[in-house]
Amino acid sequence: MRLHPAEWIRESAGYMKEKNKTGNWLLNAVYPRRCPICDGLLSREELYLCRNCVEKIHPILGARCKKCGKPVGSEEEFCRDCSRTRHSFDRGFAPYGYHGELEASLMRFKYHERQEYAGFYAHAAFFYVGKQIQRRNPEVLVPVPLHPARQRQRGYNQAEVFAEKLAEEMELPMNARLIRRVKKTKRQKELGPAERRKNLEGAFALAKPGQMKYCRILLVDDIYTTGSTVDALSLITSPSPRDRTRSRMPSSA
Repeated sequence: MRLHPAEWIRESAGYMKEKNKTGNWLLNAVYPRRCPICDGLLSREELYLCRNCVEKIHPILGARCKKCGKPVGSEEEFCRDCSRTRHSFDRGFAPYGYHGELEASLMRFKYHERQEYAGFYAHAAFFYVGKQIQRRNPEVLVPVPLHPARQRQRGYNQAEVFAEKLAEEMELPMNARLIRRVKKTKRQKELGPAERRKNLEGAFALAKPGQMKYCRILLVDDIYTTGSTVDALSLITSPSPRDRTRSRMPSSA
């Protein structure tokens, strides 16, 4: 659905009013909602974004890479990365590009305990790419796991927080215990494409080897760059490339 951000906010009004009937007004009074773009407090009339930030972010509305979902030129089928790399997942989806205001927002979400942003991210993902995802009939949402040591240090797994909210939007189960991160790896953002793939060798394992009960899994992450993380997960969750789907919030251009 190709709507301007301001139109999406208006479309969301009924959704938020319905949620407020359940007593969210009391929760908001104790834990005030914040705009995920500027981090300012939201008024009761403001939904997911404050008035000043509605025009600051723009969804991917044009041509997308047919593999990872990054924006591409109108005459292109695949982005530069996907035209040179054979990925293990089926398709990727994201509502926004990873740059500008949204990049700063995701850094606060990921490293500075702004877990409340996940509601906005999940609703945006469902609104802009939900129908495309639903056409692939995923059975379960699985977040990219953190290594236990890193999760203890951070206090939460941002991909799991996002996946939980997205599962609510899509009315699907979420399983954060299907996959374990068994190797503490270097931070991916510090590495090049080849180094990223090498870094993730043996990093993940099924929690119960040989007991995979799902055929169509929606892998959920907050940031997509080269696809090496999702490739590594896809290989251990499904033997068939046709059954591997993944989603993530933003994509880097």
